[in-house]
Amino acid sequence: MTPVHHLYTDDEFIDRHLQGTSRTFALAIPLLAPDLRREIGISYLLFRVADSIEDAPEGDAAVKKHLLTALRACLSDSNVTNANVRNSGHEQFSTPKSPGLEGLWPAQSPTELLLRDFPRLLSIFFELPSPISQAIRKSLTSTITGMISFLDASRNLPNQIQIQTVSDLRLYCYAVAGVVGELLTDLFVLHHPAGLKDHAELRRLSVGFGEFLQLINILKDAGRDAKSGRVFIPLEASRENVHELAIESRKDALAYIRLLEKNVFPSDIILYCRFLYLLADGSLQQLQLGGPGSKLTRGEVMRILSEIKSESVVLPV
Repeated sequence: MTPVHHLYTDDEFIDRHLQGTSRTFALAIPLLAPDLRREIGISYLLFRVADSIEDAPEGDAAVKKHLLTALRACLSDSNVTNANVRNSGHEQFSTPKSPGLEGLWPAQSPTELLLRDFPRLLSIFFELPSPISQAIRKSLTSTITGMISFLDASRNLPNQIQIQTVSDLRLYCYAVAGVVGELLTDLFVLHHPAGLKDHAELRRLSVGFGEFLQLINILKDAGRDAKSGRVFIPLEASRENVHELAIESRKDALAYIRLLEKNVFPSDIILYCRFLYLLADGSLQQLQLGGPGSKLTRGEVMRILSEIKSESVVLPV
């Protein structure tokens, strides 16, 4: 395998990397209309690059901080043009042998291939309409800054990232997921200006939606994360406390979808959000029944997708 070849169209490039790096979003993002599908696909992959640096099983905290700082500078560099990104790449992300990137993930793994294809991803990003790219840049910069701050906060602790309080957990969830909820809301409203009247409330609820999804991921992956030096269950709390937080944030997630429906957002947006909600809710139920590490099967995921597409599923009131 090699990085995704340039003979692929940009949309094919995005889809292939989604399929390689995220089972969930490879199914969710194609529910969207073409323009929004591309914008959110690019957004997801850019956030995935940052997450892949933070999540890397190899590489110490100082290396990760250096790479995240370089990524943030790259995205905010107004002097970088589309042409010189395509022709030469950018700083640490130009070739597979770039300083610091090699060895973070297993060779030829989907994540390593995504990192190697970063220059083209960046090039597609710079081709987006300015209001879209500005919204993505602002949100991703905020997330990267949050990741760096949590690496710094854990500098003298046994783990690279070690959440100590429930308040810190919620701050972390906001940095890596609540910010994404706000971004998605901004993109939705750019495509559906009628939603402007409830934009502020949608943004508020989207933070809870993002927190809900992130808490489920934390509960599912706690064992694997701990082995990689990333402990998200607060030292002062328990898995049960995190379950309770997830149940509370689920209320905001459901209210968010209801408000989208009230404002008559396009059906593709509604379906996308319903699918993510139902996957997270199903995962929460699975965790409650099966304990740590329990996940939905592929068959269960596809059943939910089929029900969403047929609109036969009814969300709780």
